[in-house]
Amino acid sequence: MPGTLIRQVVYAVLTVIGFIWTNYYLVQFTIATKGEFTATNLLNFDLPTFIDQVYANPASSFIGVDVTLGALCAILLIATEGQRLKMKRWGLYIASIFLVSFGFGFPLFLFARERKLAELTTATGESHETT
Repeated sequence: MPGTLIRQVVYAVLTVIGFIWTNYYLVQFTIATKGEFTATNLLNFDLPTFIDQVYANPASSFIGVDVTLGALCAILLIATEGQRLKMKRWGLYIASIFLVSFGFGFPLFLFARERKLAELTTATGESHETT
């Protein structure tokens, strides 16, 4: 049980970091393209410019492709594990990857999955962890 608690704390911390760190740069992008950060400017997000800047050079393209492939793998894992463990509302974790960020949505899912595994272990007395 201590291992699962440690993992829950780590995933929770990574979720918070993923939300704050990625959104810091989203705010910076909004200011750079719209002049100031307001709810209206955020709702009028300049997606074409954002995508152009993601692929502006080979280094940023590498990161953009890497994160995209990682997110696709995470989405597959979320869907399969969510169904296997009968997690409620597992689709919201996929939505959070698109609506907030991969750095937020995936650790949030891992946190919820760890809690579900701990719950199943407590309820049945047998380990549901995968190796």
